[in-house]
Amino acid sequence: MSIARNLLSASQRGDWTLLESVDRQLAELLTRRTEWGQWSQQEMMALATVQRAHEQARERCISETQAVRARLDQMHDHKTGFLAYAMNGEVAEERV
Repeated sequence: MSIARNLLSASQRGDWTLLESVDRQLAELLTRRTEWGQWSQQEMMALATVQRAHEQARERCISETQAVRARLDQMHDHKTGFLAYAMNGEVAEERV
């Protein structure tokens, strides 16, 4: 259950480093757990909770990826203006 909380918390805060770490921890846990055999009812319920949290974190990652992509596209579309602004700033500094 702590993994589910950590997945949600990290994704909501945008802590991508922590989210990656928790995701890796989950993958390792699930890999080890499959070697133990049959899952108990309680483990199945916990797994369902973790799956929901993982899906929500995944959706947040997709949303953030789309937002970054849109921002980069916007920057690319206005690249000429950014360069002109930057060059103008450099010229103004030379005058001082």
